[in-house]
Amino acid sequence: MKIFIDFDDVIFHAKKFRRDLIGVFRKHGITNQEYENSYYSFKINSKRPGDYYDPKKQIKLLKKRFSIDNAALTKDIDIFLSDLSKYIFPDVYDFLQLFSKNDLFLITYGHPSFQRKKIRNSGIKKYFNKVIVCTGKKINTINEICDEYGISQLTEDVLLIDDHPEQIEMAEKEKMIRTFHMCRREGRYSDLLCIDKDWEVKNLNEVLKIIKQEKFR
Repeated sequence: MKIFIDFDDVIFHAKKFRRDLIGVFRKHGITNQEYENSYYSFKINSKRPGDYYDPKKQIKLLKKRFSIDNAALTKDIDIFLSDLSKYIFPDVYDFLQLFSKNDLFLITYGHPSFQRKKIRNSGIKKYFNKVIVCTGKKINTINEICDEYGISQLTEDVLLIDDHPEQIEMAEKEKMIRTFHMCRREGRYSDLLCIDKDWEVKNLNEVLKIIKQEKFR
């Protein structure tokens, strides 16, 4: 069995992380609205390949608009990002420790440099065979990884645990993938309808229960 697991909202409390990150900016006089405006301005103006979001780049943008102590803000951001282990959901560790590292793949969607920093500083990377930050369809990446590692979906169960309905529904079209739609109450997409999935779960304990009881083949 090979298990592909999403990061944000499945393993990592992304909503609380973002709220706390904005809180660091607020301590330096940046309002929620100013944070949001500068964040989306960066996304709109960032067109070069590899030029992805990072709070330090956002600070440079804010410095042009407001009188802030960017050195002090940068230092506080570094301190904040240095240990993100508290944002890992409590059921994650017990789940991951029950499986071999060789069978676990972290597959996440987002801006590669910042996403990898979040994963690294959360302390969760060591549990996974491979960490993949993709910018396209996850199902395509899963198929590529299966080819790379010689994983036959005809003879071995391949599971995807993800919170975003779009990614789950695209994976469902691949009949060999078993899908778990994660609907944590803390998740950002928990209220979105996912029509095509094998199971809907609220945490990883429920995933484990299904894996133990379900006869996949």
